[in-house]
Amino acid sequence: MSKRETIDHWSLLYWCTNFFLVTPIHNFFYRRIEVKHVEKIPGNEPVIFAPNHQNALMDALSLVAGINQFQTVFLARADVFTSKLVKKVLTFLKILPVYRIRDGRSQLQKNDEIFDITTSILRNKINPLCLYPEGNHGDKRRIRPLVKGIFRIAFKAQEEYKSQPGVKIVPACIDYGHYRKFRQTQFIIFGDPIEVCEYWKEYEENPAIAMNRLRDHLSDELKKLTIHIETVEYYDLYMGLRSIYGETMRKRMGLRGNSLYNKYLADKNMIRKLDQCLEKNPEKIEKMNSVFKKYMELRKKLNFRDWVAQKRRYGILLNVLGIIISVPALPLVVLGLFNNWPHFFLPPLLQKNIKDTQFHSTAKWGAGFVLIIVYYLILFVLALIFIPFWWLKLLYIVTLPSSGIFALAYRRFIIKSWARIRYTFGRMKNGSETNVLKENYDKLIALTNEAIDSL
Repeated sequence: MSKRETIDHWSLLYWCTNFFLVTPIHNFFYRRIEVKHVEKIPGNEPVIFAPNHQNALMDALSLVAGINQFQTVFLARADVFTSKLVKKVLTFLKILPVYRIRDGRSQLQKNDEIFDITTSILRNKINPLCLYPEGNHGDKRRIRPLVKGIFRIAFKAQEEYKSQPGVKIVPACIDYGHYRKFRQTQFIIFGDPIEVCEYWKEYEENPAIAMNRLRDHLSDELKKLTIHIETVEYYDLYMGLRSIYGETMRKRMGLRGNSLYNKYLADKNMIRKLDQCLEKNPEKIEKMNSVFKKYMELRKKLNFRDWVAQKRRYGILLNVLGIIISVPALPLVVLGLFNNWPHFFLPPLLQKNIKDTQFHSTAKWGAGFVLIIVYYLILFVLALIFIPFWWLKLLYIVTLPSSGIFALAYRRFIIKSWARIRYTFGRMKNGSETNVLKENYDKLIALTNEAIDSL
């Protein structure tokens, strides 16, 4: 049997690569990761994961590192299988190609073999199969029209079970604090499984209608599960309010703590309320949008983030003292940058040549993955040669990643402290743009409260 035909079989080498390299580096790339409702994934059943698709290969890596009790098999567009070496690497990573019309009509027949392999994967029940029902990635938090590939595979595999429970499609939401930035957040949540057998009788009578009904069902479930912003005109407003109004919404809902799950619940509820308001009182949303545009224009001009305008003022003396007290930590910052500079500074240079911005984080992650392994090996050898005492060698080697995280945290601390100082000085001047910024921020909070209360 070929490696593709046994691609779903458990692999010790794959497990070691994931456990010792992929997952640690993924946890280094993202500062916080939360996964919810893994218990909804059926065990020892033919399962197809159906997540939203917004961040290129990072979506796949999210599932690989986030739920590493499985060795999930993925389907990806065939044009990424560019050479024999790439094919071997992607096959090792349990990724199969799917051919599209743009790959050439003559290539489409190769999908028959791929679909046979996917049917075998689902029959074996060893590991789940993952397909992105939207077909390609997008840069908006919105579920796009679903393509039919996932449903063809699901019904083909369901033939073995007919109208009895068999293949299950598990919708999933993958959300990011920011698509492209380093050390952001990542949130994954799984929905209730969809039984394909519920549509089998209809499939026997009319396959096209059954596929369309199953497609609509999955689309509805993904919209309920994901951060789905339907409106095009007010998309930026909704996204902005996730940051500006998020804390207020959590308080209104009685959600304590700052977990990603609580933020997700608040975002979903806020978007639902805004949609209702848009339908009943569109003039309120338009008024909010007008204030939001003025606020954003000033925020960009003053180079602030939303969190700055939450308070009236900050203690200047306290922030200045904080910066002064932190000066003795600079040697540790320099050490952290020295230990991690290649994978901090070189990967962003690669994205300049990548037109599709949704591939930027993938490029950063991939380049960082290679650089961190190579550079850490060099530092490991140098530490063994030049650093005295075995315990000092061990301490240095163990703290390589954490020293880099400390350097980034220090940089964030200085930037935030300086922002608080600038903001407070700006608030002291009557009629300043900073005061106008704060007024618009407070007005947005008040208008959003009014819109929600009116429902």
